[in-house]
This record gives sequence, C-alpha cells and structure tokens, in this order.
Amino acid sequence: MNQRHLGGKASEISHRVIGWGRNNFQRYPWRSTDNHWLALVAEIMLQRTRAAAVIPVWNYWEQSFSTPQVLMASPHQSIRESFKSLGLGWRVDFLIKLAEKLGAREIPENKADLMKLPGVGDYVSSAYLSLHAEVRESIVDSNVVRWISRLTGIKVDGETRRSKWIRELADEMTPVTGYREYNYGVLDLTMTVCKARPLCARCPVAEYCASRQQFYDV
Repeated sequence: MNQRHLGGKASEISHRVIGWGRNNFQRYPWRSTDNHWLALVAEIMLQRTRAAAVIPVWNYWEQSFSTPQVLMASPHQSIRESFKSLGLGWRVDFLIKLAEKLGAREIPENKADLMKLPGVGDYVSSAYLSLHAEVRESIVDSNVVRWISRLTGIKVDGETRRSKWIRELADEMTPVTGYREYNYGVLDLTMTVCKARPLCARCPVAEYCASRQQFYDV
C-alpha cells in the first residue's frame, strides 16, 4: 500500500479482521466480566505486560479486590504482594489511588473524564471504553503501530504512536458498528500473527500489506 491513507481498503481490512477475530478470539477472563472496575483494572494491568502473566493476578483480584471499596479496606502490603509477579510496581500505586478516587462512584464513560483518573491514559481509556463500555474508540498500542507500519510500508520509531497519521488510519479502520469485535480482532491479530516475527501466511489481510514479501517466508 505504501501510503498514509487506505482509501476504499479500510472497510475491507476491518471486515476481514472481524471475521478472523471471531474464529481466533482469545478467551481471557476479563473479556467476559461485567464488573467494570475489574475490567478497568485489567486494562491497567495489561500495559507493557503479556496477557498470560496477567491471568493469575487478575483472577486473584477478582476474588480478593472485587470493588474499589474492598481494595481500599485491604492492607496495602497484601495488594502489593499480589502484584509482585507483574513488576512495574508503579501501577499498584495508581490502582490504589484509582480506588480512592472512585469509591462508590460509577466509572466515567467518556474519554475526557476517564483520563482524569489515576493510571488511566490514552490507551487504557480507549481500550476500556471500546471493549467494556460500548463506546467507539480506536486502539493504538505498540503492536498496532507495528501492524499499521507494515500495512503501509512506512517505517516507524518509538514516538510514532503519537503521530497524527497513525491515529487517523487506526480510526479509519475502526468501524462505526462492530468496533468491539474489530478491536479484539486487532489485539489478537497483532499479538499472535503480526508479531515481531510475523506469520504472514496466517494473516487475513496479507494481500493488503506492503511488507508481506519482506516477511512472508519468516
């Protein structure tokens, strides 16, 4: 493709990602919870951390810290101990502050208010809203940046996720309806197929990819 605009291909790519995602959906426990607090906790835990490592910690939190009020009533040492295997201890401080801020309040369902909460940045807010709160948002993390870079053939660096063109393309491919399925599909595709050593033969959108020939035999 080698361009910053997908033209008429965006909807085709979205459709294929959704279809692939339905057949390759990763069944992590937080994806089926109806507890919005635990859903938000999961998105914070998942920052810079493999999903497989999050599973036992999140399961423990589901049993032990199921609401902000329960977390606030728990000894900080026990909270920190539960998180130790994930590293990035700063997230524990944010989660404690988040629980204190929320208390019994509902979690905001608009991005501006959500991002005012401790530990909630652009990615976490977009992931929470689109995956758990029925609000359309496009998701841009380092894996999605890599995928879009390969699709377009445009090289990226560590600051690229903040680039306007990356966000515009991510938004262009995020459908108005079906955005939840699409976002799960993109997350799973970029985690299991379009990874550091991509499996292009398994990719549902390989024919649209400017980098396919470079990686196809890897």
